[in-house]
Amino acid sequence: MRFRHLNIALVLGVVAVILQTTVFDRYLDPFGVAPDFVLLVVVAAAYQLSEEAAMLLGFSAGLLTDLLGNTLLGVWALVLTVAAYVTVRIRPRVEGNGALTLASVFVLTVGGELLYAVLGTLFGQQVFSDVNAFKKVLLAAVYNLVLALIVLPITARLMQRDPAAGVWG
Repeated sequence: MRFRHLNIALVLGVVAVILQTTVFDRYLDPFGVAPDFVLLVVVAAAYQLSEEAAMLLGFSAGLLTDLLGNTLLGVWALVLTVAAYVTVRIRPRVEGNGALTLASVFVLTVGGELLYAVLGTLFGQQVFSDVNAFKKVLLAAVYNLVLALIVLPITARLMQRDPAAGVWG
């Protein structure tokens, strides 16, 4: 694993958390739902990283989100770690196909949001008591799908893998 890629991914994760907690959650939330920008950046970076580096990024970005947000400590860390792991596992199947990559971003966002809702409900946050819970999950996934058209190419360019090495990371 090249540490340059991990460092870039960690910086992207910190920037995503800052943007999520300051800009998206407060100002850019059409229909009362903000995109899950941190999840999108973790997924985009996980397409370029090794398995261990992707999960480290997911955990770090999730823990920082938990610390800066008003959620239970560790819930987002678990959700983003799982999202990074699943992204790495499906990467060989979607690599090179733009439509499948965008579809995977949509499905991973829905899965991540639902996992967060289930864990939040298990730990007393009453996420499913909101009648608009499923609307929020689907709108966040649609927003991430649109933002993925911008974020995925930028992330791929910043963390280009070495074609001569033939390995991810």
